[in-house]
Amino acid sequence: MDKFLLLIELFSVISFSQCARILGVFQMPTISHQSVFQSLWKELSLRGHTVTVITPNPLKDPSLINLTEIDINYTYEIMERHGFQFFMSKELPIYTKIPRIFSLNYELSEEILKNGEFIKLYNNSNEKFDLIIAQTYVCPIMYSLSAKMKAPIIGVSSMGGWTGSHFAMGNPSPPSLYSEMFLPYNGEMSFYERFCSTLYYLWTRYFLTFEAIPKSDKIARKYLGNDIPYLGEVEKNLSVLFLTTNPILYTPRPTVPTIISLQQLHIKPKKALPSDLQNILDDAKEGVIYFSLGSNVKSINMPERIRNVLIEAFNELPYTILWKWESDDLPDKPKNVIIKKWLPQQDVLGKLIVIISYL
Repeated sequence: MDKFLLLIELFSVISFSQCARILGVFQMPTISHQSVFQSLWKELSLRGHTVTVITPNPLKDPSLINLTEIDINYTYEIMERHGFQFFMSKELPIYTKIPRIFSLNYELSEEILKNGEFIKLYNNSNEKFDLIIAQTYVCPIMYSLSAKMKAPIIGVSSMGGWTGSHFAMGNPSPPSLYSEMFLPYNGEMSFYERFCSTLYYLWTRYFLTFEAIPKSDKIARKYLGNDIPYLGEVEKNLSVLFLTTNPILYTPRPTVPTIISLQQLHIKPKKALPSDLQNILDDAKEGVIYFSLGSNVKSINMPERIRNVLIEAFNELPYTILWKWESDDLPDKPKNVIIKKWLPQQDVLGKLIVIISYL
């Protein structure tokens, strides 16, 4: 969905056509998440709305005179400490990974809610917002701001919705038909996969009901007070949930009208490549393969045995390999492998024959 169509949907929950005061809370300290939301708060500001954003990646654009950004870039340290490389392990069962994601979000939420600038904002009875937009990523603590500040709330995800989000929105999610986004299944599932999916769904309902939501509610009350409703009920009052799902990667599924799928929100106009990178692509007569695990899972943290398998495989290929590697040195690097700590991914994509990434 084009970002302008997104805004039409967004403004449909605002009861007037004049300038609105909007609060955005985008808490995950990863650029892959933030890049999806940046165009949203920028466009809202450009259209005359007064926007206040809590983000670890502020735009710092002086031309956006209606935009106030509360910088929480220090939360990147929390992400680094928790790490995301455990998601690469196939040996670890999924029910051990989800609690670790919640543990990360508990700490992130507390660090953000005790931010001095933010405290002045949500504790000031004179601060009135017409709408709150909160990042949706498994843990619903930030939804409590809606009850505290008495404003409608929209959830926005930089990926699909997980089981807890679908359940809170009243969206049918039979585990025998649709794989959960954290499970490795796709398309039509086998009997064994449906069985595992059902077990995971039942475990998720137990984990959310008796562990995750009560703990999240306790954190919310610690900072926002005891006058707010129980978080499990607040979560069900989301006005709209936007999911940036790609229909090519996800099995088509029915959704309630308040769940809207977006695409291409983060796509920006193409830019010229740096000269050194352009020369590499021009000289690669056989073509270029791009390998990146994104900004959350870092290649440098992968197990040595996996790294060696990749190096051995890349060494046998006739292609040039662009590898996002977060260090100046890659042990036993083949001649056809070029490492870069960061690459302008969107601008490179049109010049590749294969992309290898982490999903």
